[in-house]
Amino acid sequence: MIRFNIISENRETELFHGEAGLSIVIDVDDYRFLLDTGYSDLYIINAMKLGIDLDKIDTAIITHGHADHSWGVAYLPKGKTIIMHPSCFKKRWSIRRKIQMGFPLEKEALSKVHTLITTTKPLEFKENIFFLGEIPMIVEHEKNGNFSTMLDEDLKEIDYTEDDSGIAIKTEKGLVIITGCGHRGICNTIEHAKKATEESKVYAVLGGLHLRNLDKQKDTIDNTIKYFKENDIKVLYLGHCVSDEVIGYFKEHLNNIEIVSLYSGGIFELN
Repeated sequence: MIRFNIISENRETELFHGEAGLSIVIDVDDYRFLLDTGYSDLYIINAMKLGIDLDKIDTAIITHGHADHSWGVAYLPKGKTIIMHPSCFKKRWSIRRKIQMGFPLEKEALSKVHTLITTTKPLEFKENIFFLGEIPMIVEHEKNGNFSTMLDEDLKEIDYTEDDSGIAIKTEKGLVIITGCGHRGICNTIEHAKKATEESKVYAVLGGLHLRNLDKQKDTIDNTIKYFKENDIKVLYLGHCVSDEVIGYFKEHLNNIEIVSLYSGGIFELN
């Protein structure tokens, strides 16, 4: 059984506040780990409401170094093993907001309070659970990526966000893929996960795909829909940087796939 506890997400409810970020506690049978820490300490507050004790979680994965996935790391209880791409520590600026949006701590400061594992290679950190490392951009319709930050304050040098990664879990039904934002492309991410795990079947995808604008990104969205059909994916849990408009479009064109919107405080299970 896999359980996704959405402790911070863009969409909120009456009981659970949201923010433009992502943080998930993932249970795989009796093993529990944290994926991303959102923008702030909101994930700590919402975890308490859900009865989740973050002190008892040993491992945290940071999918990439953008503020909306990493700034909450400053509030993480000490003594965790944190797994991330080494480029998470790059300085970066938001194209849209024109403010600094990079990782909140220097590598040395983070290493003083946590055990830090940085890798560009896939890493099986628990049996059948893989951190994907750096994702090559090989799928034709995703070769340009979905990038939202620059490497300089003058916004001239593109940030190719090579630290954008994810998780793959091997199950009897196929792979379960979890992304943060999918800046490198969800189809690229899935193809890389297949190679890393030596498993060709994909059962479910959860997370952000960085698909927000149906008009501007329609070609990419249509090709992604085609790819999901070709790979016979059964379940999609979509949120964070996927707009309601795009989720609606997916539902309209993927009739045979269960599609669920994520929200803060939501709990979703795959048996």
